[in-house]
Amino acid sequence: MLRRSLIFLLLLVALRPGVAAPAAVSGPPVLSEAARWLQSYLRIDTTNPPGNEGKAADFLADILRREGIAPRLLTSPAGRVSLWARISSPASGGRAVVLLHHMDVVAAGPGWTVEPFAGRIRKGRLWGRGAVDDKSLGIAMLAAFLDLKRRAAPLARDVVFLAVADEESGGGEGSEWLLAHLPELFAGAEAVIGEGGRNQVVNGRTLWWGVEVAQKRPLWIEVEASGRGGHGSALNPESANHQLVAGLARLLALPPRWRVTPPVRSFLAGLAPLHNRHWQPMLTHPDQEITETGPRGFLLPGMASLFLDTVQVTVLDGGSRINVIPDRARALVDIRLLPDSDGVAFLAGVRKALGKSLAVKVLVTSPPAPSSPTAGRVYEAVSRVLKAEAPVVPAFISGFTDSRFFRQRGIPAYGLSPFAGEGEDMAGIHGPDERISLAELDRGVRRMQRILAAYAAPGGK
Repeated sequence: MLRRSLIFLLLLVALRPGVAAPAAVSGPPVLSEAARWLQSYLRIDTTNPPGNEGKAADFLADILRREGIAPRLLTSPAGRVSLWARISSPASGGRAVVLLHHMDVVAAGPGWTVEPFAGRIRKGRLWGRGAVDDKSLGIAMLAAFLDLKRRAAPLARDVVFLAVADEESGGGEGSEWLLAHLPELFAGAEAVIGEGGRNQVVNGRTLWWGVEVAQKRPLWIEVEASGRGGHGSALNPESANHQLVAGLARLLALPPRWRVTPPVRSFLAGLAPLHNRHWQPMLTHPDQEITETGPRGFLLPGMASLFLDTVQVTVLDGGSRINVIPDRARALVDIRLLPDSDGVAFLAGVRKALGKSLAVKVLVTSPPAPSSPTAGRVYEAVSRVLKAEAPVVPAFISGFTDSRFFRQRGIPAYGLSPFAGEGEDMAGIHGPDERISLAELDRGVRRMQRILAAYAAPGGK
């Protein structure tokens, strides 16, 4: 209101005859509280490995303590720090929602036009690794969490704020360790809200909000070959590199098996009313459009992964000089399984294709987990708030998140992005120049506040 009044007065001065308007004063943008928090958060380098989440946890803990909330810092045996805090109500009966985000980020990598950990503001956006994945969500959750505390609102449910380590490397030192060793922290949890939401935004208009209820499963493996090293001029067809390349070629040559799983079928059915006639056959009758050997028609980019177990070689490591044959070579392979794929059988097929001469080590794996229901107090609160702007669909994603650990234990988990990002703003996830619109950050904070208020307020079951 004050800002509007000042603008109004300046206009009056400018319109008065004979009175010169004051010169415009330029300066840095005025940031919201949440934007200031996020800027500071992005300046903490939590690249995983090694993570260094302790510094980020201390930053969040300081904010919570200033608001009169006592957080717990929880350290795994490997020294990885997570943070837990709870707002409790006598009326809750112990029932709670868990607000989950991860503090670690992937390496910045090349190609950035700004410093990845400087928290730069440019063109109305806040730039930095973690601006979208996943520190902005954490700040929106923190702001909503503290909004409940500041308003001293009557609550019918508890709210847990959880910032975890190690998600980007599989979550073994974060969510998985916490659930295995400190299950009492999650007593009464009705559901989890975390990352993984996928929204469709075109030209500033949100077409639909995708609340993730199911996802693919990781099967990350390391493949190693050993052989006789030597000089690059020698004939050495059984060198470690040659064995590794040949084995990977056999693996990648395996014919893919296409199929439609129940979560994908539900996702497409939810999208059907929101898309034009051209896509209706695929969205309404996917079992007729997808055969075991492939689709009958054209698929949008990225859509194929909804119907396949995928194999992607992501790291190759063998030798450092062109004229030296290394005695060892290694590859990392990122496999993503559909929800009901037989992981044991798939791994056996991978080992067979690679061949007996290659050693295979499983780095990360995950058993099947049920989809989260599109009912219940948490999902209904999310849906009710977001539907005010655009339809909500239960989404399936080809990635994986820490939600799987909770679903495996019978706790529903929902992937949510309260930000309507689009285009280049979304391209920075795990890539260069990651950034978020300051205006959209503030809108996302308000959406999260409304969601949390709708969940925790008295009334309903």
